Amino acid sequence: MALTSRSAALVAVGILAALVAAGALLYYVVGHFNPAGIGGTVWLRVLLTAGFGLVAVLGIERLVAGRVVQRAGVRWGGLVLSAYRFAAYAILAFAVLIAANVNSLALLAGGTFGGLVLGLASQTALSNIVSGVVLLGTRPMQPGDRVTLVTWQYAFDVPTYPPKFYSNDLLMPGYTGVVRTIGIVYSTVALDEGPLVKIPNSILLQAAVISHRPSERRVRTKFDVPATVEIRPLMEQIRAAVASSPWVKDPASVQVLVNHASPTLYVLSVDALCQGALEEPPRSDFLLLIADLVHAAGVASSPAPASPPPPAVPARPPA
Repeated sequence: MALTSRSAALVAVGILAALVAAGALLYYVVGHFNPAGIGGTVWLRVLLTAGFGLVAVLGIERLVAGRVVQRAGVRWGGLVLSAYRFAAYAILAFAVLIAANVNSLALLAGGTFGGLVLGLASQTALSNIVSGVVLLGTRPMQPGDRVTLVTWQYAFDVPTYPPKFYSNDLLMPGYTGVVRTIGIVYSTVALDEGPLVKIPNSILLQAAVISHRPSERRVRTKFDVPATVEIRPLMEQIRAAVASSPWVKDPASVQVLVNHASPTLYVLSVDALCQGALEEPPRSDFLLLIADLVHAAGVASSPAPASPPPPAVPARPPA
């Protein structure tokens, strides 16, 4: 039976109350009756606080994890649980120090000194945590978004084909994929090629984020056409064929342009506003349509083969 939000909260409060009561009872029994014959109760308070506190943190996390994901959604459920763990373990550590009778002034001075040492020794980790909080607040992207991350920290190879020297293709030198999770230290991106990449939040905060709208995308296709083909009628045929493609969202957005011309070759570019966030499926459909039209135009424009000359009549020998 699934717990409602109210039931889960009541059960969590009940677990805390039961653990506090059990710890207090055990502390009273051991401290007053001392069945093991061991003197001192500081160690007992520390052990009880750490043990029962750890059980409480893990138990409540397991109890409310499903409800948190259900209410916050898959996008932010993992981040909420990470923030809960961070806060819960910090409170537990503070409670253990109080149970150990640590002086508040000494705790403040030691915390200041320890914070300086820890901050200098773990600048990278702390910067990732702070960057994760900033990403949570500013939300430049959300889990489920398809983005391209452009950052100088990670090297990549820029392809030289299919973009040509006379091409107007926009080449975005970055990593493109779908954001899966945004955590406290790392964020996960599923690249279009398949692998999952975990990127530190400090680098992600410095990266340029190019967001791709999931409902539409402009797709550009290039095709080489022989100069022997009548180019103007072919361009009209290509425009009509691409406009009728099921991938095209707005037929009026289809444009067929000549990007390059030489005595032997035309290079046509076809632009269209297509459905979805990926460009490869509509581009493949466009290339097949264009290839069929170019092939038909090439066959129609090729001259008919000349008829073979009549066989030569051998000359008669003189009489």
